[in-house]
Amino acid sequence: MSQYIGKKGTLRFYDATGGTKLYIILKFVNMDAVIPEGHARVEELLRLNRGVLDTSGHYVQGLDDAILEPIPVTFSFLLDTGSKDLVQEFIGLRFASGEQATWEAGITPSPLVTTKGTSTGLIPGLTTSLVALPAFSDAKKVCVDIEVLWDEGANDQGRKITEVWFPPAEQTMNEAADGVTINLNGQAYGAVTALTTFTAGTEVVQ
Repeated sequence: MSQYIGKKGTLRFYDATGGTKLYIILKFVNMDAVIPEGHARVEELLRLNRGVLDTSGHYVQGLDDAILEPIPVTFSFLLDTGSKDLVQEFIGLRFASGEQATWEAGITPSPLVTTKGTSTGLIPGLTTSLVALPAFSDAKKVCVDIEVLWDEGANDQGRKITEVWFPPAEQTMNEAADGVTINLNGQAYGAVTALTTFTAGTEVVQ
């Protein structure tokens, strides 16, 4: 698990619109982030010869449930440029609450498409092939992909986190005299990979 403390940089959220993905941009300062570097693997179950360790002892793999469990990702930062209202729209908070009848964002509302089940997927326990993840049964639960780059001079570094759901009850946005602090707690179902440049797409603005 990686921790990034007191950093500045840029955060983007992407949907899965076909052809050209839609995204929003947030510039941040004083970010604290916790991002696991991957999912758990399946349990290894020991099999012995009637409880005796001999040359026939071996392991078998357990269920794939552990792979499918989401991993927690958290971001806490002071908003430098960007719109907190646009964040609420884009990560599906207003859609989940019923404030929006359809999931959309932007000054000219753009319909959004969940990223759940659209990434390269994960590797199951008994194969080396990537398998796409299933969709949610609840249509109000929507996922986005996250790309974050921290300012490192000539060589910015970051992470791409796919298929992230933000439970509405766990997100806070606090306004104060010195600015807006955003605290995001996501559940990542897809892969976590290194990032040096942002994915191309179409920006949604407020």
